[in-house]
Amino acid sequence: MIKYNLLLYLLTPYLIIKVIANAIKRRNGISFILQRLGLNKIKKSKEVIWLHASSIGEAKLAILIYKSLEKKESNSKFLITTTTQSSSKLINEIGGNVEHLYLPIDWYFTTKRFIKSINPSICIIIETEIWPNLLQICKKNNIPSIVVNARLSKKTTDINKFVKSIYRSSLSYLTKIMCKSEVEKKKYIELGADPRNVEVTGNLKFIEFSITKNNEDIIKRKYVLAASTHQDEERQIIVEWLKLKERKILLVVVPRHPERLGDILSDLPLLMINISIRSKGEPIKKNTQIYIADTYGELNGLFEHCEFVFMGGSLVDHGGQNFLEAAAYGKTIIVGPYMYNFITETEEFLKNNCMLMVKNSTTLKHLFEKLIKSKKRRELFGSNAKKLLESKKDIINNYSRNIKSLMS
Repeated sequence: MIKYNLLLYLLTPYLIIKVIANAIKRRNGISFILQRLGLNKIKKSKEVIWLHASSIGEAKLAILIYKSLEKKESNSKFLITTTTQSSSKLINEIGGNVEHLYLPIDWYFTTKRFIKSINPSICIIIETEIWPNLLQICKKNNIPSIVVNARLSKKTTDINKFVKSIYRSSLSYLTKIMCKSEVEKKKYIELGADPRNVEVTGNLKFIEFSITKNNEDIIKRKYVLAASTHQDEERQIIVEWLKLKERKILLVVVPRHPERLGDILSDLPLLMINISIRSKGEPIKKNTQIYIADTYGELNGLFEHCEFVFMGGSLVDHGGQNFLEAAAYGKTIIVGPYMYNFITETEEFLKNNCMLMVKNSTTLKHLFEKLIKSKKRRELFGSNAKKLLESKKDIINNYSRNIKSLMS
């Protein structure tokens, strides 16, 4: 820990500049800077239930845990800390008995002062945030610290020996590690966690989505959806789609980053394709073959009304995008071979006939044809996907019971 703190203090000028630069770039405001640097005043609290979630993905899971615990701990005060403005907005919108603060950088005395001020009865970390000083201070003050939906990225497991030794020391301060799968449990134990403190509780992402039905159908035609696509995927998918010579069904492409529209169009032979673009207000005509929905906030409705879905980030070496929302709508899901960011979920979906995987884009034409021709096949895979999600509903209760047992 001495080496870790020495390194952290040597990096202090860089960390301060980075916080200020990020705040200016994203217009986060002075409050963000003060809180991240531990310079804000915090009123000392009675004991609070403290959840920490790095960014928006983890914040969604923190909200699930909060809502489950709040039902039985209605008199308790809750605090959710994050490190991004987008996640803070998400938490502030839910209302209820929960406060949001930005977590300060893990300097020892800053973190010690922060923990003393918030006075937590428990520290619940979402997924991957392992901060050595934070965990050590919790341990010294007899504050239980746990990781829920615990996972370790490839970047962490492949890190150098020095950083691994810091992780190993940090894991010894944790009271409990509740993993999302057996694969993650094995990773934590290999990294140095005490096997007695590591268990598999389930994957919270399976129950993350509460879908909104009766979204407006903005397409008004039968369509297949290519969702959250990345660079070069649009070209690959569109090339295979055009081989179908399909006239009745439309292909709707939703790029993961809408600002890439120019790059997407530059990859396509525009004179040979009838394309309409949503951000430009172009209508869908009878002869429109491709519709690029390069806008935000409309994916729910597009999932609900499509025939089936191809999930992006999987034909290129990105690791895949989260497909569980499509599953919640009972849609057949197609993915490419690069799904390592969701390897456990993908394996379970494939095993239970809830998903189809292609080895490369050249096999998409054949699969598109089969699914378009067979409504029964589409409904089977979609129904299986929805049932699998519904079978996971008790996971949140398992987490809540385990957390409450550590608080008593």
